[in-house]
Amino acid sequence: MPDLLTQSPDFYRYVSCGVLFLAALNTAEVFFLFYNKRKAGLSEKRRTELKRLASTAMITATAPEELLPKPSTDDDFSAYSEAIASVLDSFEGEIAAKAGRLVGQLGIAAYYRRLARHRTWYKRAAAIDILSSFRLPSNREFLRSALRRETSNEVKYRVIYGLSSLARDRTDILEMVAALSSLPYLTAKYTEDIFYNAIRALKDKDAAGEFGAFMREVMKDGSVPVLVKRDMLTACYDASCGEGRGILHDYYLNSPEEPEILIAALKALARIGDFSFIPAALKHPDWRVRMTALKNSDACCADLLPETRAMLRDSNYHVRLAAAMALRRSGIKGTAVLKEETASPDRFAAETAAYALTQEGR
Repeated sequence: MPDLLTQSPDFYRYVSCGVLFLAALNTAEVFFLFYNKRKAGLSEKRRTELKRLASTAMITATAPEELLPKPSTDDDFSAYSEAIASVLDSFEGEIAAKAGRLVGQLGIAAYYRRLARHRTWYKRAAAIDILSSFRLPSNREFLRSALRRETSNEVKYRVIYGLSSLARDRTDILEMVAALSSLPYLTAKYTEDIFYNAIRALKDKDAAGEFGAFMREVMKDGSVPVLVKRDMLTACYDASCGEGRGILHDYYLNSPEEPEILIAALKALARIGDFSFIPAALKHPDWRVRMTALKNSDACCADLLPETRAMLRDSNYHVRLAAAMALRRSGIKGTAVLKEETASPDRFAAETAAYALTQEGR
């Protein structure tokens, strides 16, 4: 018996069989790819057609549910959901009402509520995202119960986001914030969007004052993280919630040891033309607060030039640069100060002043 396979008289037959097997496997893979590509193409074509049909029916028909085939597959439900969410975002009145009714008439809400109980977290998350996109009050209690039973933080974030667009009063917001405060902080953008959505929902119900009442209620609540309060202030003034200067003054005065809140309050006040805290903020021990104050000091008053000039020698580089740019924006007097400082024995002050002079007044 040969010691080596290559010495076997059947060696070439083995090689030929291996080559034929690999060729057959490659051919099967090619057919499989073509099959899946065609299947995906047909699926996308059907989805596009269903979305077009649903959108047209909701806008033009009195009873769109009578014109639309009942959804039977995941793609069908997804296509209808996208069309309905788009119409709800774009229209109000009777058209929006018809779109909202279709969620129940076509069994879409029931389908995604079942999916929201799936054992796999990402399928629950996808179902919650779709239910939230409708912003229908009828989903509010379901989302609240989903939040109570949910074990995945990733899904909880999505449920809270969905509830934020369904807020009715400050009690709803307090409940939402309690849930948010129990989770690891995510991002400023996420938290700001949560509050922005809540403000919009309250405005739609002519209850915008509820958000101001909520802000005052949580002002001294230590269970609400500082970053959440900061994002709340930012969202409030991005959404023009109209609480005025009083509550911003209160947050600033009641949070002397919280730089994040001080910065948010300073920025919001500056947007409405209130610079009353700028002089004090220039002396704050946290460099971030000093830098924020400097970014608005040139709009405050000319008599802050000496204080701004002194901050060219601040211990923090970012503050020195902000001071130089504030002087650059201060017109002729500020430019004169910078020119004098280029000859300063303090090398850092001189270099920062020289750099600012090369910049446009921004």
